[in-house]
Amino acid sequence: MTGGVNHARTSGFSVTLTGAGTNTTGVIRCDQPRAIDLSARHAKKLESVPESIMDEVLARLAVIFE
Repeated sequence: MTGGVNHARTSGFSVTLTGAGTNTTGVIRCDQPRAIDLSARHAKKLESVPESIMDEVLARLAVIFE
């Protein structure tokens, strides 16, 4: 997730978290999928997005990989 990205927002490859009921703000950029080693970064899960947001992200990723 990232905040303040204009290209992804205008090209239709971002999903906003505004109104999603999450503490995290910003957008999920679907135009830059990446694999991240969470244990190497000592990351921890803070929260989950609602199923409707995940469905929207997956739909946008499907377009990229068609």
